[in-house]
Amino acid sequence: MHAHSRPVGMPRPLLRTLLVAACALALAIVQVGAAGAQDLPFNRGVTDACVDQAMEADAFADVHLGQVHSESIDCLWVYGVVQGRFVDGEAIYEPGEDVDRQQMASFIVRMLLQLPERANVLPDGDEDARFGDAGSISDAHLRNVNRLHEAGIVEGYDDGTYRPDEHVDRAQMASFIARSIEEVLQDELPRAEGLFDDIAGDVHEQNIEKLATAGIVQGRDGSYHPGEPTTRAQMASFLARAMDYLANTGVLLPMEFGQGTATTHELTQIDWGRHEAFERVTFTLEGDEGTAGWRIRYVDAAIQEGSGHQLEVEGEAIIEVVLTGTAPPDTSIDFDASFGGDAVVEVIDGGWFEGRHQLFVGTTGLHEFGASQLDDPRRVYLDVFAD
Repeated sequence: MHAHSRPVGMPRPLLRTLLVAACALALAIVQVGAAGAQDLPFNRGVTDACVDQAMEADAFADVHLGQVHSESIDCLWVYGVVQGRFVDGEAIYEPGEDVDRQQMASFIVRMLLQLPERANVLPDGDEDARFGDAGSISDAHLRNVNRLHEAGIVEGYDDGTYRPDEHVDRAQMASFIARSIEEVLQDELPRAEGLFDDIAGDVHEQNIEKLATAGIVQGRDGSYHPGEPTTRAQMASFLARAMDYLANTGVLLPMEFGQGTATTHELTQIDWGRHEAFERVTFTLEGDEGTAGWRIRYVDAAIQEGSGHQLEVEGEAIIEVVLTGTAPPDTSIDFDASFGGDAVVEVIDGGWFEGRHQLFVGTTGLHEFGASQLDDPRRVYLDVFAD
């Protein structure tokens, strides 16, 4: 059985071009016709940023498939944007808990790090104090708060404080996300006016309307409820829709994800081949029954799991391939080193760590890619589309 993680009836570069064009046309209509051009606010969904299996990852014991925000939570867990914690051996997300200002900064940074071409919008964000209450900001979030502050995405209060433990209300959340998108795109988002009856005069009014125009936020019965706190579940949907918007503009190249059911696959061989429209890297696996699992995405640097070491990879961009449910190889991997195409220039073995085999594929740039698998023999295919 040859299972593709995405429909393959249309070439991916052409499909992406059509999606970008459709998005641009829709936004132009909204900008010209304002609120009367279509029923607003609308829900743009998350299907362009999140493949089906990612939305059904079932990552947390307290988030159940079919709940309102479950698809977004699972998808962002696959991307690494949201994280949970372990309680009594189970991973939990605490979807009903409010998001505070320091947590929000880390959510935003992790989202921006999914955009390798634009991740340089984030300054380094050293640990020097930027706010009078920097000592109250958790070590886990301090650098992220600083990075967003330097980029102009987050602001403090008039007294020079950041107030990291205060919850993020729905109005503030809109400004966090709108400024992030505008910083990435280096352009102002279009805005239809008069969408909600309870935000007139709010300092965040324009950013709320921008996100509603883009389909990233919604309201209830014509109201936005700007002062209500934002829960972790709601935040996941806001961020997933923001990533969907960026996918439609062509800035985000979505991750490929396969859940997989095998637990002791062993990577035995890596091959490369050239096809008419793409170059294929093949990962051959041996071991128990079941389907292979994978997570494939562009990354800024080849950081080795476990050690944290940065590996050198040739090329202008790096695709990380993580094969899940694997066992450490008993023998050396049969490695085809004859790379050198228009898209793929090198493959580096990052090694095995805690059930995951990590590899890095150096490419000539940010190319569209897809993933699929074949059960007999058991293989995972990475297809990188040449320009």
